[in-house]
Amino acid sequence: MDFRYARHTTNLEPLIDFYTRVIGLEILGDFKNHSQYDGVFLGHRNHSWHLEFTVSNEKPNHACDPDDLLVFYVNSAEELQVVKTDAIRFGYTLSTPKNPYWLTNGIQLTDPDGFGVIITVKTIKLDAATQTGTLLQHKNISYWGDFLDWLRSVPYGRNSSRAMPELVITESCGTCSSKHALAKKVAVENNIPNVQLIISIYKMTEKNMPGIGSHLSQNGLEYIPEAHCYLKVNGKPLDLTNANSSFVNFYDSIMEEHEINFDQVDVFKVELHKNFMRNWIRLHNMKQSFDEIWEIRERCIHSLSESN
Repeated sequence: MDFRYARHTTNLEPLIDFYTRVIGLEILGDFKNHSQYDGVFLGHRNHSWHLEFTVSNEKPNHACDPDDLLVFYVNSAEELQVVKTDAIRFGYTLSTPKNPYWLTNGIQLTDPDGFGVIITVKTIKLDAATQTGTLLQHKNISYWGDFLDWLRSVPYGRNSSRAMPELVITESCGTCSSKHALAKKVAVENNIPNVQLIISIYKMTEKNMPGIGSHLSQNGLEYIPEAHCYLKVNGKPLDLTNANSSFVNFYDSIMEEHEINFDQVDVFKVELHKNFMRNWIRLHNMKQSFDEIWEIRERCIHSLSESN
């Protein structure tokens, strides 16, 4: 059975902003002047439910009770924290639930219509019989949320092979590529939906990557295009590279993004990055060659590795 929640409103655009930027839903479709109604569908493409908000010349005739709630289940405390951070960043404040259950089992926001929205965490047990599941059992990790917490805590370091994300577990280190590739692999093996592996090219600067400023300034550079991997889980960016990493640190520096598979963080990612950098050098008439720029980039990465 499919499910649609429909609500008439006078706040169509603010609702779209709230449910896409804060909650992480996608715009699945919209319509104009359909029997004097405009509307939008919000949700996730592989789910059997969605929200519909409509607007017309008639004003809605409804009042929201404190117990009238939309409840969204995320898969981990990491995801819950991202929603909370984005809510505050975009000017929304947390509210106090009337039902005491939600005081300890989630957070509550208020959407632009005045309705309460609860975000809570559901527990996903990992299949111990999978390749990654067997390895994670040796780390006493049995749940998706615990896995993400552990992954963030893993020290930064390059693995002996880019092509084997599971080495993050056995070698107890990882990079943005290997860590997030491993997360994608675990999600695939456990049929966890809406977990995307993203590679971006962003402007790496002293501001978003403290410790590389001297390498840039000595070579007359404001930034270097760097490839960075992270996840999008239920539409929300999640960066587990290290204890302090956050998508907020570099989101306004992104030059392009691509969704990839976990087996593409090896050759595909490197070639994508190098091709972008070659075009960037040519378009900006850089005085340095590709090899020189790549060497500066390597020195920056080495400095970051030492600091982590």
